[in-house]
Formats: sequence, C-alpha cells, structure tokens
Amino acid sequence: MDPDGDLPVLLETSETNLPHQSFHESSTNVSVADSAAATMGSESFREFSDRGQISSNSSSDNDVSDEDSFVESGCNSNKPSTQDRFNESDMSSDEDWIEEPCEDEPMHNIKCLFCSEILSNAHSVLEHCQTVHHFSLPALQKKHGMDQYSFIRLINFIRSCSASSREVMDMDMPIWEQDKFMMPVIEDDALLMYDFDGDGPKESASDVVSTAASSTDSADNMKVQTEGKMFSNFRVANAEGGHVTLSQAHFDDLHATLQKMQLVVDESNATLKQYHKDMESMRKAMKHMVMGDKQKEEEDLAAMRCEEEEDEEDGYFSGYAHFSIHHDMLADKPRTDSYRDAIIKNSHMIRNKIVLDLGCGTGILSMFAVQAGASKVIGVDQSQIIFNAMAIIRENKMENKIKLVRGKIEEVTLNEPMVDVLVSEWMGYFLLFEGMLDSVIHARNKYLAPDGLMLPNSCSISMMAIGDSERYSEMVRFWDDVYGLKMTSMRPEVLREASIETVPVDKILSDPSLVLQLDLKTCTSQETEFFRVFQLKMTREDKLTALVGSFDVTFHLDHTVLLSTSPYSSPTHWKQTVFYLPEPITVHAGQVLDCSIKVQRHSKEVRWLDVTITINGDKFKYSLS
Repeated sequence: MDPDGDLPVLLETSETNLPHQSFHESSTNVSVADSAAATMGSESFREFSDRGQISSNSSSDNDVSDEDSFVESGCNSNKPSTQDRFNESDMSSDEDWIEEPCEDEPMHNIKCLFCSEILSNAHSVLEHCQTVHHFSLPALQKKHGMDQYSFIRLINFIRSCSASSREVMDMDMPIWEQDKFMMPVIEDDALLMYDFDGDGPKESASDVVSTAASSTDSADNMKVQTEGKMFSNFRVANAEGGHVTLSQAHFDDLHATLQKMQLVVDESNATLKQYHKDMESMRKAMKHMVMGDKQKEEEDLAAMRCEEEEDEEDGYFSGYAHFSIHHDMLADKPRTDSYRDAIIKNSHMIRNKIVLDLGCGTGILSMFAVQAGASKVIGVDQSQIIFNAMAIIRENKMENKIKLVRGKIEEVTLNEPMVDVLVSEWMGYFLLFEGMLDSVIHARNKYLAPDGLMLPNSCSISMMAIGDSERYSEMVRFWDDVYGLKMTSMRPEVLREASIETVPVDKILSDPSLVLQLDLKTCTSQETEFFRVFQLKMTREDKLTALVGSFDVTFHLDHTVLLSTSPYSSPTHWKQTVFYLPEPITVHAGQVLDCSIKVQRHSKEVRWLDVTITINGDKFKYSLS
C-alpha cells in the first residue's frame, strides 16, 4: 500500500469526551529547558538564559499551554472549521485543493528577525531571512515537528533572546517550546499572524527555474520541479464518497494531536468531576442543617459507595494505558502464541467472518484475525491504549479491515447487528480477578451469532498443595524479626492477601483438584461466584505451607489449543495464586485433606475477589484486590 494513499475512518467513539466547551488550564506544564541544557551544553544554554530568561520552572498561571491553545482554537467561532474549508473548495473536481499564499497580503512595517531591515509583509520578511540570513523554516519544521504555536514561540524567542540565524538552525532541541514565549515581544507583531501551518517560505521561482534549466527537458522539468518545490510541504486532503482521506504524514500529525487532546480532556473531566463532588458536599451540608443527622448518614453512605465505584472503575481502565502492562502481556509467549495458534491454525473457521476483539489493547489479536482472513474486525477498548492501536494498525497496513471503537462494550454501538467470532483475552489472576468476564458475557449475549465462535470457549480453575518452608519464611515469618524488632502485627494483613508468584514444581505436595469449569458459550455471570468441596491427596511427607490456584483456558476448535497457567506448564505473566496458611501443617504421603473453597465478588468492588478456604474444618479468608 502506498503510504500516502487514502485512509478509511479508523476510530469511532460511542460518545463525545468533551462535556464542556472550555477547559481549565493543565496543572502540569512540560518544559524542554532541562533537556535543552543537556543537549546544548551548559555555557550555550546559560547564554540564552541571560538573554531571554529561559527557565526550567513551570510556567506561570498566566501562561497559555499548548493543550489549552489547541482546544481554544478549536472552539473559536471566528476560525473556519475543517468542514467549512472542504465546503469552500471544489470537491467535485479531480484536482487537490491547495491553499496558496494570498497575493494581496496587507502592508505592514515588519522588522527582520536578525537585522534592522524593515519589510512590508510577513512573507517578504521570511523570504528575506531565508535569502540573506540562511534561516530556513521548512528545515526547522522538519527537524522539530513545528506547528503554528511552535512558530509563534520561535518568533518571540528570537526577538527576546536576540538569537542569530546560525544559532537557531544549529539547535538540536527546540528550546523556544516554553509557554512564556507565547507572549509577543513586539506589540501587534504582524509576523505572528503569518499562517505557518507547517509550511515556511518556499524557494523562489528563479532558484527553481535555474535548476530546472540545466536539464535536457527544460520546459517540462521546469514545470514539474517548480510545482514540486512550491507545494511539497502542503497537507492535501481529499473528500470523496463521504469520507475524508489523509496522507501518512497528515495522519501521524493528527494522531499525535489526538493523544495530546485526550490528555487535556481527561484532565478537564477529572477537574469537573471534583467540582461536582465539592458541590454535592455543599448541598449535603446545607441539607444536614435542615433535615438532621439520620438522613445525612444514609445519604453519605450511598454517595460514598457510588464515588468509590466510579474511582475504581476509572483506575481499572487507566491502568491499561500504561505500556509496561502491554509489554508484559505481549512478551508472554505461552499467552500470545496460544491465541495466535488458535486463530491462525483455525483460519478456515474465521475466513470471511466478522470478528469482535473485546479489550483489544494494542490490537494484536485483531491483526491475527486479519491474517486469518477475517472480512472485518471491530476492536473495542476503553483504555487510552486504543490511540496507539490506531498507529499500530496503520503501520501494519490493516486499517481497511480493522475498525476501533473506544468505550465500554456495555455502552458503545458497533454498527453491526451481529458478529461471527468473539475473541477476548479477558483472564485475570486466579482467572476471575478483574471481572472482565462479565463484559465478555454481555458481548456474547448481545452481538454473537447463535452459531458463532468464542475464543477461548472453555476455562477452569484447579487447586493444589505446596510445601515451601523457605518461601514461607520470606513471606510470613519475616515479620517475627525485622532488624531485631517484632512486627508480628503485620502477619494477619500479609496472610489475608493472596500472593501472585511462580511456584517451583518440586514444592508441589498433591495432584491438582478441579474446583471450577465454565463453558463460555453458555455460562452466566452468577457462575463466577461459587462454592466447591474438594480433596487433596498428599504425595509425600512435608510441611504444608499454602494452597495454590491456577487456571486453564481452552480453544475447543478443529485445531484445539490449551493455554495453562499450571506450575507444570511454561511460565506466564499470570503466574499462580498462592494462599499462605497462618502456620504450616505437617502432612504424610497418602493423607487426604478435606477442603472447600468459596469465591465471591468483593462487597464494594466487583472486580475484586473474596476467597474462603477450609482445610479439615479450619477456615482461612483471603482477598484479591
């Protein structure tokens, strides 16, 4: 595919993320001054600091951040929207619409950036700077990825610091990228009004013509080279068939802008949410003054539960925006290979099918489905990682097959009444931690065709006994003597939390016992809470220090694939879930332990688990949170 070829719509969202038109200024200001100092050397940086008071400190409250500037410009009714620009152009013609410099640019007295020369308009100033001072805006734009706001900061930086053309052109870091340089140095500086938009002054026609004249086909080459020089830096957009298509470079710019805007939106939403909480607190305080204590206590308890649920939900999805999590999952070969084998080796069951990838993350399962011949793949994810997935999918030239939707599956609209295949890597620690199976079941019930495929379509949990006295001392007995001091009061808290770790095979004391089996094509959310009685037969004499849980998921297809997290299988990022005992229990070979396990959702957070285990009548409680 031509990298500058047409692009389809790649990302859909279920609803707008802009609840209000204006945004509060970001509390975090990113400065490149420190990086510039390291790149330029302390002496050079100090020189510019003396000239223009460059500082690595955060900008003041009066400064305008990049993000705020971008948002405000998008809301400014005086500026034409993208749609307006398309409407003003002749979209019926086959020629690309290109905005050319205005010939009747208003006259101004504008001082050169590097000398005392006065010129009549901004275009002349930039032509003069390029010709006389060898100051090339296109080269700076390419080197530093400059936009309109970078151009404004650059002009004010040069004027305030009296930087020479050579100094600016030789800089490895754009040290002018500080909000303080949004303030004009010269009042009503007409140069700041220049419509930069990624393009600088182009080479003069005479330069191009003289170059073209040296070729054998002077007339044709002159035209081609002149037009190529004149328009090479313009961004061209086409609108055909109701879709706007962009070049690779334009897409990359928009993708970066989208990520920046999402950060602004998320921060603004967080601020707005805090304001709502503050207003609600004031309302309750006023009501308390009138209604009394009893009703206030009931309302406060209900509100507290609601706020905690919202905070935990936000934290769950934001956790998957961190790249380290996706690195761990992608680097987990048993996990990723199992899904790839299940999809690719059963490609005849996926070819020409519509696939839903729930919790698509970086989009790797969606791309496997395309490789298997799927006619269309819909990737759904609530996390911000979906913006990276856009670039990844385009990088692999699969944007015509994969459509991404940001949002919760319970809330989004897929624009497809039914899908043929539902694939999801939904498993958490101890299989059920995180509670994502609820979303898989919802998607199955709402979108999967009656004869559709579930990948995977079966899962189970098994328990076994281990005896690892050395590890037990590290985890539990450690608190008996901490640098000569007792911290035994910590032991109950440590024991209450199930531990996620890799269990050595030589520490296992029993065969595994199955405690849960789910058919993912038919199971319900209620089945994820269960009580099961089981037995463990000891294989040797030792000290029982813990019970261990692991899970398997199976792709029961024409080519069956098993993904196991058992200690006997290749290690995965899920490892095993270890439930340590308060005190070790002596066991003998052939001894049978009568056990039971009860798994419930946490009373306040449905993604957490409460686990109760009994061994020969002794009860132990644990949590996964």
